[in-house]
Amino acid sequence: PNVTIPNISVEILLRNQEISAVPAVPCVRSLFLRELHGFIGIVCSLPRPTSGRFEVFDNRTGKAAVDDSEVATFDDLINKVDSQTLTNSYIAVEQHMKKLSFF
Repeated sequence: PNVTIPNISVEILLRNQEISAVPAVPCVRSLFLRELHGFIGIVCSLPRPTSGRFEVFDNRTGKAAVDDSEVATFDDLINKVDSQTLTNSYIAVEQHMKKLSFF
């Protein structure tokens, strides 16, 4: 599936014969990486199913009840992603930064 990265507007300013970008290139890189990590965080923070069947209402009580802090998530999933896939995503961010810097 395709992931749509939100547009980040960058203004090019010419002031006193000096060209600058607002926000600055390092800030834009930070925004891109924050979005990337946000997408990764969405997947990794999903709760794992706790039983073999789907239950609409959670009727667990007593000792079987699970505290919200003990809910298992997919936080280890990032370790199972092919390293080349992660590398490609960071390379894509850096390619955008090169284009922005070149402009």
